[in-house]
Amino acid sequence: MGLIKIDELSDYFIKAGKTSDTVISKKYAYVGIAVAAAVAAAVIILTQLNASPAVSSGPDGISAYALNYTYDKVNSDLKSTLIGQNINMSKPLKFGTPDTINQYCNFLSNQTKQSMIQYCTSTEIKDEHDNFLGNLNMVGSTLAPVLVIATAQSDPVFANYKDVKTLFGDVMNETICQCWDKEKPGGYSTMYGMMDALRDFHLKGKEPNSTTHGVPLGGKHFEIELSTNPQGYLWKLLVAK
Repeated sequence: MGLIKIDELSDYFIKAGKTSDTVISKKYAYVGIAVAAAVAAAVIILTQLNASPAVSSGPDGISAYALNYTYDKVNSDLKSTLIGQNINMSKPLKFGTPDTINQYCNFLSNQTKQSMIQYCTSTEIKDEHDNFLGNLNMVGSTLAPVLVIATAQSDPVFANYKDVKTLFGDVMNETICQCWDKEKPGGYSTMYGMMDALRDFHLKGKEPNSTTHGVPLGGKHFEIELSTNPQGYLWKLLVAK
C-alpha cells in the first residue's frame, strides 16, 4: 500500500483519548464546525517508511504516495453529491502550518511520520435535521491527500445507519471509484453488505473495536472500522493507496 499501511493495528487506537481536546479546540477555530466530542481520531501507522529507505521525509517523499485527486475537488464534489441526499457538508477548514496541523490533524501515531504531513482539510457532516453526523478529514502534501478519513457517529440503536451508509458510499465513490459492482471486494455485492457484516460481527463480539482490515479496490485500499464509545458506535472509513 506504500506509505500508508492501514491494516496494522498494534497501536491503532492510541489517540482516541485525546480527541475531546482536539474537538473543543476546533470549535473555536471555526464557528461553522461544531464537531461532536464522540468522534475519535483515526490513528494510522506509517510502517512502510521504515522498510523503504528511498522514501524521504521531504515533500517528494510524501508526494510519491499522493492519491490522484486534489483536496478541493473531493470536498467540492462530495458536498454536491451529499446535498442531493439531504446530507449537509460544511466548507472545509484548511491547515497548512506545522502548528495547526499538529493541533487539528494529528492523526498518526508516529510523530516523526506525522511531521511529514504538510496540509490538511476538515469538514463537518450533518443530516437533514441539522444533527451532527460526522467528519471528513484529508491529510497529505500541499497538492494532494495521501489519506482520507471519514468518521460517523451512530447512537446505540443505529438510528442514523442509513445516513452513515450513504456518507460512506459517497466517500467511496468520490475517493476510490464507482467500481464496487465490478470488483465485489471480499465477495460482497455491495459496500452496504460489508458494513452490515461488520456491524453484526461487532455486536456479537466482546472487543471494543472491529475492522475489515485493508481491502483493495480500484487500485487503492480502504478499511472500515466500528468502535463502541459512550455515545453508541463510531464508524471510520480510511482510504489510501
